[in-house]
Amino acid sequence: MPVLGFNITKIEMEKVALAVSGGQIEVRLSPKVKEMRLGEMRAPTGKINGIEILFRYEIEYNPKIAHGAIGGAVLSLPPQKEKIDEILNLWEDEKKMDPVTFAEVVNFITKEVSPILMMLSKEMRLPYHIPIPRVEVKSS
Repeated sequence: MPVLGFNITKIEMEKVALAVSGGQIEVRLSPKVKEMRLGEMRAPTGKINGIEILFRYEIEYNPKIAHGAIGGAVLSLPPQKEKIDEILNLWEDEKKMDPVTFAEVVNFITKEVSPILMMLSKEMRLPYHIPIPRVEVKSS
């Protein structure tokens, strides 16, 4: 399901501990779909109907040194326009998405949100949520 639009509506990050005792820090990311509804986008050729997916992407540190979240919306277009009602009905009835659509949307959101989380982590002096490549010198 191609993504036509992406919009961030809220960013929150709070550092709750100034110092961390030695040891491993675990960072957990939790993408969540909050709502799905009929959405539209204006294009030069007219309005395009799609599915608007409201999300909340949470980040938690363990030990609890910080937590945060990014909220927003994604406008996605199913391959067949007839599928819009089917997808929305499944959401309304069971609050479920098909796994392929969920994976595609979460991968897109992760790609868009990761640079923001990196910048916030750097500014707040927190560990990054993904490992940064490091150069190591090996003796021969």
